[in-house]
Amino acid sequence: MKTFTRYYFRFFVLLLLTAIAQDKAYAYKAEPEEYWQGTLGPLTIRSLSPAQSLRLSPIPRSPYGLPDGQTELQFNIAAASVYSSQEGLFILDYHFTDTRFAINQGFANNWSAEFSINERRILNAHLDQLTLEFHDLFGIDQNGRDETVKDGTHIQIPEYGIDLGNEVRGQTSQTIGISVQKVLADKSIGWPAIAVNFNMSYEMLHDGLIEHGAFDYGVQFSIAQKKSNGYAYGNLSYTEFGSDDVLGLPLKDHQFSGMFGYEFNMDHDEAFILQYLFSEGVVDGMGELSEFSHEIHIGYKWRTESYLFEAGLVENIVNFENSPDVAFTFGVTYKL
Repeated sequence: MKTFTRYYFRFFVLLLLTAIAQDKAYAYKAEPEEYWQGTLGPLTIRSLSPAQSLRLSPIPRSPYGLPDGQTELQFNIAAASVYSSQEGLFILDYHFTDTRFAINQGFANNWSAEFSINERRILNAHLDQLTLEFHDLFGIDQNGRDETVKDGTHIQIPEYGIDLGNEVRGQTSQTIGISVQKVLADKSIGWPAIAVNFNMSYEMLHDGLIEHGAFDYGVQFSIAQKKSNGYAYGNLSYTEFGSDDVLGLPLKDHQFSGMFGYEFNMDHDEAFILQYLFSEGVVDGMGELSEFSHEIHIGYKWRTESYLFEAGLVENIVNFENSPDVAFTFGVTYKL
């Protein structure tokens, strides 16, 4: 699997660099188009890695903000299959969903604000057979998944006395989130668009995965450059967490993460998008679970007069024990 992923990662980087280099042959003659006529934006997929996905996880964002008076309604859902094990340290075998409802409002002077309701839930999503077939189709090693009970749930971390089975299904985290964005530069073609986001979340449940009242917050910088055939994106985030324990597993109280991606515009209202998301490990002394997670997002966006749809696929690379085996995502944005 490591050999496959090495080539996979090289292919992704080569494809991204080729798309960016291709732009050198073109000259810019106009400013970037206004919102909803130009970029479709990054895929709305936050980290789905085992530990990273449980608390505030920054969403890849475009630095092209909403214009004053513009309102969006958003719905996103991801279904992920996790299988990770390291002898003597941990076994993680479960499915979970990540669901998000949000309203985003544009204000004057390049400000915008978003209010969201978020839920993460451990459950049986019946993804194991699909995951096995997907890996077989592309020649990806199963990494031991084909030797376990299909669609089972097993979370075992001996050092902390954690040994959970199907009884953990239904465990949930529900948060409210607020994100405020200020666009710092978005009108120049020669220079990239830049924005800063301030993100916050608050855990609402009293008996969920995360301690009730946990308050997470962070800052996120977004950058984008218009190219002849699309847009190049980058995000960098720092987050502080108000909770340091999940199911008895101690977690770090801070994290760095980032994203690089490219939007290939196939025509005015359709784009093929590639993203690479990396997140700092948030567990100490747990082998590869303590290392950075690396996730590849591959997706497609298409736009109508009032709707923006997206569908995506998430795969793990580099560190197989600290990222989802596979995940499927869908989202829709409605412009009021």
